[in-house]
Amino acid sequence: MVQMWYMEAYPCGDPRLPHHMFPPKPITPDELTRKTGTQAFKCDMMDPVSWGKRVAIMKIERKFNGEDTYILDGANTVEFEEKIEELFEETENKEDQARMILEGAAYYDVEDCDGRWVRILCEYGDLIVIPAGKNIRFTTTPKNFVKMRRFFKTNS
Repeated sequence: MVQMWYMEAYPCGDPRLPHHMFPPKPITPDELTRKTGTQAFKCDMMDPVSWGKRVAIMKIERKFNGEDTYILDGANTVEFEEKIEELFEETENKEDQARMILEGAAYYDVEDCDGRWVRILCEYGDLIVIPAGKNIRFTTTPKNFVKMRRFFKTNS
């Protein structure tokens, strides 16, 4: 199951740490969708037919016609620390986006309707769909590695 929780209000230090509130306040996938519009799924990567259907339906529903594979690796990515800082900057996504984790792990933070940040731990087999107009940020876990499929709309 995809793990998600409310983050502490003013996270200090390394953004690659969990930054739970105290006491921790986990939320369910239904709460995530209600409060942010974001959908989170756990795909059975051992069943290619099952996850293939999930991806195909998502691409049709969201009109995604482009995809790529993105790797962020602390050992091999040029200027990794600068890239992490850049990706952790709060930004409003202009279009729907989806990510499926193929290896490693990462955090996606999504701002809810009350201005609080929800942290989503995305690991192998996790698929998240974030709607347009949401403030988001991204970082790896302390392992500094993630490989993902990114789904998006192209202009062609």
